Amino acid sequence: MLLAGAAAVGGAVPALAGEVAGTAREVADAFGSLEADAGIDAADAADEIVIVGKSYGKEVGKTLTPLKDVPNTVTVIDREQIEAQNLFTLEDALTATAGITVNGVGSEDPSFLSRGFAINNYLVDGVPTLAFGFPAVVPDLFFYDRLEVLRGPAGLFSGSGNPAGSINLVRKRPLDTLRIQGSAGYGSYDNVRLELDASTPIGDAAGLRVGAMLQDQDQFFDVAHRNRIGAFAVGSIDLDARTTLTFGATYDRFKPAIQSGLPGLIGGLDGSDGQLLDIPRSTYLGADWNRFRSESWTGFVELAHQISDRWSLRATGLVTDVDRIDVYSYIGNQPITPNNGVTSHIAYRGDSFLKTRSFDVNGIGSVSAFGRDQTLILGADYQASSSLSYFTRLSNYARIDVYDPVSPTEPPLDPYGPLPPFQGPAGPVTQVYGGTETEIEQYGLYGQMRLSPVQGLTLVGGGRVTWWDTNSTTLLPRLLPQTGYSIEERFTPYVGLVWDITDALNVYASYADSFTPQSSSLPRADGSDIQPLIGSQYEAGSKLALFSDRLLLSAAAYQITQSNRLFSDPDLPGVVLQIGKVRSRGIEVEANGEILPGWRVNGGYTYNRNKYLEDTNAQFEGISFVPVIPKHMVKMFTNYAPADGPFKGASLGGSLTWFSATHGGNPAAFNADGSLRTRSSIVRQGSYAVLDLRAGYKISEQLSVSVNVNNLLDRTYYSRISSTGRGNYYGSPRSVFATVRVAFP
Repeated sequence: MLLAGAAAVGGAVPALAGEVAGTAREVADAFGSLEADAGIDAADAADEIVIVGKSYGKEVGKTLTPLKDVPNTVTVIDREQIEAQNLFTLEDALTATAGITVNGVGSEDPSFLSRGFAINNYLVDGVPTLAFGFPAVVPDLFFYDRLEVLRGPAGLFSGSGNPAGSINLVRKRPLDTLRIQGSAGYGSYDNVRLELDASTPIGDAAGLRVGAMLQDQDQFFDVAHRNRIGAFAVGSIDLDARTTLTFGATYDRFKPAIQSGLPGLIGGLDGSDGQLLDIPRSTYLGADWNRFRSESWTGFVELAHQISDRWSLRATGLVTDVDRIDVYSYIGNQPITPNNGVTSHIAYRGDSFLKTRSFDVNGIGSVSAFGRDQTLILGADYQASSSLSYFTRLSNYARIDVYDPVSPTEPPLDPYGPLPPFQGPAGPVTQVYGGTETEIEQYGLYGQMRLSPVQGLTLVGGGRVTWWDTNSTTLLPRLLPQTGYSIEERFTPYVGLVWDITDALNVYASYADSFTPQSSSLPRADGSDIQPLIGSQYEAGSKLALFSDRLLLSAAAYQITQSNRLFSDPDLPGVVLQIGKVRSRGIEVEANGEILPGWRVNGGYTYNRNKYLEDTNAQFEGISFVPVIPKHMVKMFTNYAPADGPFKGASLGGSLTWFSATHGGNPAAFNADGSLRTRSSIVRQGSYAVLDLRAGYKISEQLSVSVNVNNLLDRTYYSRISSTGRGNYYGSPRSVFATVRVAFP
């Protein structure tokens, strides 16, 4: 079935839907009347870990495939875990997800790294979208029931992208019964969060769900503040016994401060590495007027039709509109010394506007072969974005002392035209400004079959043909001719095999590849067109379901190679070489589900080793190309909530995160005579562990309280590192957050 409908396929599935379903009722609450749609009865569905085709959430109308039988690594963060750990945003959730490293120079624009690469494939309810790239902000999870993280290439159902994986967000939908839920929380740094979520049926054929949230908080570093409000509404109507129309809209307004982190100490004249700073965690090197304001609107409509007992059809449209204004001052990309912490400041304003459109239509059904039903999915999708951005920058307009920071005064900033001359500490400051309009379009045809020729053996095969196009026009400081390029009929294959050794244990193998468009202002040395980056992954593993399928253990090994990387050779000016190649290998072991009734665990251990295989700079070959990803990583969450006995109603849990040593930056470079050409920009961090704890009590069916303590031991560490220039961020000190939750009925 297109691997459980498309997603089930890892290399193909960015949209995976899976969750631990404790009862058949919970399955129905999460996915609608899937048992009937899939041709299974409630008894068979109960207590099964499932993954739903292209993961549309409620009333999908697809065949269910046990998560155990997906030949790829998939992690599901469900609503229970989101609330237990207070995972308010996507960044919070991925910080807690096994195998994911959060990094990035901009404080509010993180990168999510998986298996050596940055994730840039996103889906909402299984529909691929370009709505999560800049200038979009990290989404709040209040609008969603769960998120699903596929690791490895996700090209089959997303199109272009890095071989890192995909993130599918499954939105909240109307429930079958009246339900009103609310929460109020308060914690360290005046962190206030309020939520209200209400769902009601409307007659026998319609439903409505609405919600609103507010969060206002200081941050542990000086000056910085965040404020966010959001609201959503989703409705559904049964047009007839086989057809359902679902539609909705979301509004999100986000107002944080922003910064570019801390610099490091400069590398030595002997070629030795630089160092991370040992200064107060509260140090903030932005300005006290740093700010941005983002407003995002999304709307969707979905039509699902059950053609027959064997076939269903679904069409979904999704639009977004993002307006974002950034006004901030940040440090330049310069190291400092122990005795001189003065560095330059850059003032910036950016006005960014993004509109995206997505459409997906697919049919999923079964055909008879080899004496059993085989699952097939066929579909087409379309993604497009239109962005307009204006910016202005004043470099070195002020200075700041890292050891005693004083906010610079806000200068005039106009991204739409030239400013009067401005005097900085080193003389006149030159304004740089500009404006660009960019269009991206991508569409594709995809298909996949899940074929079982004999009992216990499943073959999965599929592919996608993609057309991709972009055009860009420089508007300011002067209008320039439009530029762009296209990729035509790019084929992305996926194959997988699952062998059931027993009903509970299997082994699997899969292959998937990906392509990432890229361009260069310089031509290739051989005169041919710039080719996209090509990533390919081989994965093999095993999955074991225990305790009546309530606990899923998985282990996987993978290898990803990416070629066609662009490099410039100083000895060949005016051209670009496309000879770069990198490789990432690793092992991932996870446990997700219930060990005992009421005792759940989520998380695991990951090992990653990545390196340059080919590069124009020979000194890079053999070293890591993303050293900020730890070689060894452990992320584990557990929570015990006994259903009966003297401790009924109480819950106790916690999480542990452990990273082995990491580093960022580039090594020193030497001339042929052995003299130093450039100093090292490397900063290193040793291994560290962070422990979080939580406790809760369910006073009644309608009222519960909980307390979360993050970084219980108040460990001082850097949660992100980059280089000696900037982009290094301390992790949050110990913090406490208390929540009261109410529900009716």
